[in-house]
Amino acid sequence: MNTPNTSSLMDVSSRLKMLSGKPIPQVGLGTSRTGSRCTEAVKIAIEAGYRHLDTAQTYFTETDIGDALAELIDSGKVTREEMFITTKLSGGSGQPHRVREQTAISLQKLKTGYIDLLLIHFPAICSDEMLDKDPPVFFPRDENNKLIITDTDYVDTYREMEKLVDEGLVKALGVSSFSIKQVERLWNAARIKPTNNQIECHAWFPQYELVEFCQKKGMTVSAYFPLGSPVRPFYVPQDDEVLLQEPIIVEISERLNRTPAQILLRFLVQRNIVVIPKSVNKDRIASNIQLFDFSLSESDLEKIKLVNKGKRLMPPDNLLFGVDK
Repeated sequence: MNTPNTSSLMDVSSRLKMLSGKPIPQVGLGTSRTGSRCTEAVKIAIEAGYRHLDTAQTYFTETDIGDALAELIDSGKVTREEMFITTKLSGGSGQPHRVREQTAISLQKLKTGYIDLLLIHFPAICSDEMLDKDPPVFFPRDENNKLIITDTDYVDTYREMEKLVDEGLVKALGVSSFSIKQVERLWNAARIKPTNNQIECHAWFPQYELVEFCQKKGMTVSAYFPLGSPVRPFYVPQDDEVLLQEPIIVEISERLNRTPAQILLRFLVQRNIVVIPKSVNKDRIASNIQLFDFSLSESDLEKIKLVNKGKRLMPPDNLLFGVDK
């Protein structure tokens, strides 16, 4: 369903119903690793029809997003109510006694009175011993370069987040990179049910079981690395394979006169998954949201399923995934 557009800019994304809060636009702009070009990328995206912006404290883009939004809102081009902002409590900011303080910092940077969706960035919660440095260190490491993970229970973190919903500072809550067992445990403990799980999900790693599990509970699922992360994160070894160049994807894109990225994103959209591709390129930003004037046939969907390699780009032994309990 599409929300009526009241601004001078076009809203072209569909929306998915959430357990709490307003519907979530199915295409969002990812902002990790966008650096100094984030503010401009956000303006381009909103002009192109995006109404969902995805950030996190550890991306260091909240201030840039806030600046861009404030300018567009002040000029009357878009309203805050039209926008959907997702951010995350990262690393040490997930310590329960830090939740309120750190959320207040995000609100200040984003220049908004509320956050539409607040996520726990990873199941494992880091030490907050370096959180007050300038800039803050959300994922501290010891002398052996090993992440400093604490025994903090994410359920305790989530209970502090629920208080922010009670006060209207946050509209909906969720998690990121949680497994089936972790989602189930949190679900059973939560007073306000988690409404979103943001996970690595793409044609190489489609996560059918986890997606189906969350959706059966009424949760939305958001996909990070939806294009196979062409700009690989520093913690993933480089290799020569590129999901965008998979022969099956290229064949379908050429036949339908669409970009390989559009095919990969549409594959997820047709599974009722939210996609948050990142880009600072004007043409690619515009192209990545043009997903709702075509569809993939059942034959094409079956072909894309053959691309599945069970290949996770985020290392499976990443300590931030936490104990699967």
